[in-house]
Amino acid sequence: MTRAAPAPDVAIIGGGIVGCAAAAFLAQAGLRVRLHERASIAAGASGRNSGIVQQPFDPVLAALYRASLDEYRRLAASSGGFTFPRDPSGLLYVGREGSLAARIAAEWAAAWPDARAEVVDGARLTALERALAPDLVACRLDIGFPVGPSSATEAFAASGAAHGVEITIGGDARPAVSNRRAVGLEIGGRLEPAGAVVVAAGPWTPHLLDPSGGWRPIRPVWGVVASVVVPSAPRHGLEAIDIDIEPGAEGRDSTEVRPRDELVDFSLVPGSGSSALGSTFLPAEPDPEAWVAALRTVGARYVPAVADARVTGVRHCARPVSLDGRPLVGAFPGVDGLWLAAGHGRGGSRPARARRGSSPIGSWDASSTTRSRPRFGPTGSGRSPRVDARGTLGP
Repeated sequence: MTRAAPAPDVAIIGGGIVGCAAAAFLAQAGLRVRLHERASIAAGASGRNSGIVQQPFDPVLAALYRASLDEYRRLAASSGGFTFPRDPSGLLYVGREGSLAARIAAEWAAAWPDARAEVVDGARLTALERALAPDLVACRLDIGFPVGPSSATEAFAASGAAHGVEITIGGDARPAVSNRRAVGLEIGGRLEPAGAVVVAAGPWTPHLLDPSGGWRPIRPVWGVVASVVVPSAPRHGLEAIDIDIEPGAEGRDSTEVRPRDELVDFSLVPGSGSSALGSTFLPAEPDPEAWVAALRTVGARYVPAVADARVTGVRHCARPVSLDGRPLVGAFPGVDGLWLAAGHGRGGSRPARARRGSSPIGSWDASSTTRSRPRFGPTGSGRSPRVDARGTLGP
């Protein structure tokens, strides 16, 4: 008779960058980890983003960015297929208002001197990027590391598997709770026991923790990105100078999903063989093909060759945007052994290990799963599946 495999110390829901990185870190620390993904590794925003690791202005997120660079470099050093640039490609905030470029450069210089912010225009800007429209002015920052959209997530998944992480694909999973403690996952009416549970399901995380809908600190914001082949493709990452992806951005997430130029914020990120042209910030899932014309129209205002560039693919994803643009990471109040790790600003997420005072994920061990809990929790009446004394799942 074959003995059943022991229950994992930790079960993780979600095969994106957060779930795969957490699984790898925990397995490296010696824990038995099982990661459950509904569709495929990097199926959501972690595999359909624009493909750049970029420093935010927010000091809390900037610290996470710097720690993430270290993790990416360690991953590249230990991975056979993942590569990470040694130096940043640079970021150009481009527009037509010199005063705005000067103000942004001054703000970055004051807050982050090592970003080497400077205003660039005229012949100097043309020398930097020939594809740009001639009447633009830019704030250049020495930040931005292009990375294939799904490559880091896949590399973390491979690293985790090499350290014993069991990865299961298919079916919806939810935390199972008994007597105010997470006891495993409920998958298709079946209980899969685990010592603790981490929910890292991106924009769907709140629904798994509070199905009633009363607690929604993270919402899906849909982005459409087209892969385009641009002659003399820019080497820098490009963004419209007035694009707002920082915490607290308001008024940009229109309830309209009909393609309109004014609902597109320009960005162009260099990649292997093509550039990623974006993007949108929409409250409902769009038809991505329907947005290509609007992406072209807006993109051509900054890079004229975008108007006729060959489109090699279109992708869309739901970004898990939190209320303040910062990730929610920590113990879920009221349920021992239940943790969440999800959410970020409009610009993306980072895979950094936790540091003391922030996320507990990186230093988690099987004997210590209680810490000071963050100030968040469910406000509705929804509950995760309950398990009775006999191990039977219930509502």
